Amino acid sequence: MTRTARTARLAGICGILASIAWLVGDILLLGKPMASPDRYPILGAYDGITGDSLAAMLPASTTRLAWGALLGVLTGPLYLAACWHLYRGLRPARRLLSLPPFLLLATGFVLAPFVHGSFYYWGQAAKAIHDSGAGSPAHTPLTPLTALPGDFATVLFIPYALLLACWLTASLWMAVAILRGTTSFPRWMGAATPLVCILIGQLLAKGIPGPAGVPLQGAQLSLANLLFFTLTTLTLWNAHRRSNRHSDRHSN
Repeated sequence: MTRTARTARLAGICGILASIAWLVGDILLLGKPMASPDRYPILGAYDGITGDSLAAMLPASTTRLAWGALLGVLTGPLYLAACWHLYRGLRPARRLLSLPPFLLLATGFVLAPFVHGSFYYWGQAAKAIHDSGAGSPAHTPLTPLTALPGDFATVLFIPYALLLACWLTASLWMAVAILRGTTSFPRWMGAATPLVCILIGQLLAKGIPGPAGVPLQGAQLSLANLLFFTLTTLTLWNAHRRSNRHSDRHSN
C-alpha cells in the first residue's frame, strides 16, 4: 500500500471520529427534553427551529452547553482532513469534476464550527434572560433584551444556510463525477452523497419514538456526516485493497 493510500485511510477515519465528536456535542447541546413556555416564558416569543432549539438548551447546564460546543469546535479540523480523503477518492476524475466538490465541502466545514460553537452563546443568552426575570410575561412584548436570542438566531442561521447550500451543490457535483465512473468510488456511491445522508439523518433523528429519540433530536447533520464518511472510508479502503490485489496478480 502506498503512503498516499494509507494517509487517505487515516483522513477518512478523521472524518468518522469528528462525526462522533460532533454527534456527542449535538446531544449535549440539544439532547435535553424540550422545556415548555410555562416553565420558561421566553419560549412563548419564539417558534419553529428557534423555539425548539431554545427549548432544548434552556434546561441544560452551562457546563453541558460548553462541552457540547467545544467538542465540535476543537475537532473541526478533522473534517478538513476528511475532505482531502474525499478528494483523493474523486481525483481519478478530471479536476473539473473532482476539485469543486472538495472545495465546496471544505467551505461548509470551515463554516460549521462557528455555527456549532455559537449554540453555546445562544443558549447562555437565553438562560441569562430567563434567570434575570426579563423573560416573564410582564415584560412582553419583546424588549431589546428578550429579543436577543432571536437576533442571535438570525446571525447564526446565515452561515448555517450557506454551508447547507455548499453541501447541496457539492452533493450534485459529486454525484455526477461518481456516476460517470471515473472516480475511485463505486457508482452506487453516487446515491450516497451528503444530501442523501442528511435526509437519512433526519429520518433517523425523528424516526426514533419516545424518550429514546430525544437525545438525537438536534443531531441530524452529525448523523449524516457519520454515515457519509463511514461509507467513503469503507469504499475507498476496499478500492485500495482491490487495487493491491490487481497489482499483485500483474507482478506475478
